[in-house]
Amino acid sequence: MKRFGIIAHPKKPNVGRTAKVIIEWLKSNNLEYCICDELAKAIDETEHVKPLTEIWKNIDCVLSLGGDGTILSSIRAVGHHGVPVFGINVGRLGFLTEILAQDIPMALEKLKNDDFIIEERMVLEMHVASCDVKKYYALNDVVLDHGESVHLIKLDLYCKDRSGKNQFVCSYNSDGLIISTPTGSTAYNLSAGGPVMHPYLGALIANPICPHSLTFRPIIFDDESELTIKTASGDIDVRLTVDGQIKCRLNTKTNVIIKKAPHTIKLIRIKGFSFFEILRTKLHWGARPLTSDNA
Repeated sequence: MKRFGIIAHPKKPNVGRTAKVIIEWLKSNNLEYCICDELAKAIDETEHVKPLTEIWKNIDCVLSLGGDGTILSSIRAVGHHGVPVFGINVGRLGFLTEILAQDIPMALEKLKNDDFIIEERMVLEMHVASCDVKKYYALNDVVLDHGESVHLIKLDLYCKDRSGKNQFVCSYNSDGLIISTPTGSTAYNLSAGGPVMHPYLGALIANPICPHSLTFRPIIFDDESELTIKTASGDIDVRLTVDGQIKCRLNTKTNVIIKKAPHTIKLIRIKGFSFFEILRTKLHWGARPLTSDNA
């Protein structure tokens, strides 16, 4: 790789310093780069600046500096253009990011020498009638909930199967509903008691949030399914959230259609990827308690 775009969360601690280290390294190795305008203002950089909406042009990959929220923003900016994203963690959890800041020189050397693999992840495509933007893409999840209200909302779920038939699945009286990808299964879905899925799988998870029922459990659909969520009539407007970042209000009797997007997201990996190691180290999954010899 010879041409890099840099996207960052400028308010994160140490992001400015990390960005300058990357820029100096790229300059010293005679590699091309551009940076998003928001980062440029934070580090007083005036050269090679592009708007976020155009940073995907004429680059080989994007370096995303921050946490998982930043990498989700980066993916939304460039993912549907087929540009791969490499995450550098200067945030907290960093479930999607690949390396820490101290590993930057090693990582950039590997990218320069094409010593990496591309990992493709499934994306959700969502259509909704009552939002200004008619189509959204989500790497993690789409969530419908009651927003600031304390009342339950009613949502009807339908599934169009491979035969093209739209089948009624169920009605939820709950705080909301999460539609998640396998990548997003370790995000809000996990907090709401949903299943953990390996990110290479193709599936959609429908997981109700605090359903008023003794029997509701998450449902896993194959990735050829098209889900339709109908908001019932009532006094409560349903809030729609995409990847925890984009939000809008839905009018009553609105249909939200969610299915697998025609494109995938490309993540760059420079070291062996072990999903289970990430679960153990970042979520402490399966970790044994540390006991003293005197216990």
